[in-house]
Amino acid sequence: RLGDSSTPMISQSAFEIGGMVSIWVGNFADDVQFDHYMNLSKQFEKDFGFIINDRAVREGVVESTPTSIEALVRGFSSWESFAPAVIQAARTAGVDRATTMIVFYCVEFAPSKVRVNPNAPLDFIGAFPFS
Repeated sequence: RLGDSSTPMISQSAFEIGGMVSIWVGNFADDVQFDHYMNLSKQFEKDFGFIINDRAVREGVVESTPTSIEALVRGFSSWESFAPAVIQAARTAGVDRATTMIVFYCVEFAPSKVRVNPNAPLDFIGAFPFS
C-alpha cells in the first residue's frame, strides 16, 4: 500500500535545484478532475511519494482532447529551453499524445528516492535543464 507508514513521504525540497524542471504527462478529462487529483485529494503526492511545496512554482495544462507533446509543452514559462528534450523523452517513453502536462520548476524529481505508484494517472517523463 502506498502512503502507509512503511513508505514515508519526503518533502519536495529534497528535489529542489535551480535550473531544472520535472515534467509529468497524462490524460485527465478536464481541469476539475486534474485539480481534484493534484490539490483536493492530494493523490499526486501519494502516487509520487513527496509532499508538494505549495509556494513552489508549477504550471499545468489540461486540453479537451489528446494533443501532441510538442503542442502541449508550448506556452509554459521558458518552454523553448526544455521543449526539445521533453519531446524526445516522451517519444522514447512511447508517449506521443496526452491531454495533461504539469511542470514543476526548480525540481529534479528522482523516482529512485521514493515509491512511485505504477498505476498513477500521470507518467513522469523526466527532469530537464531550463533557462
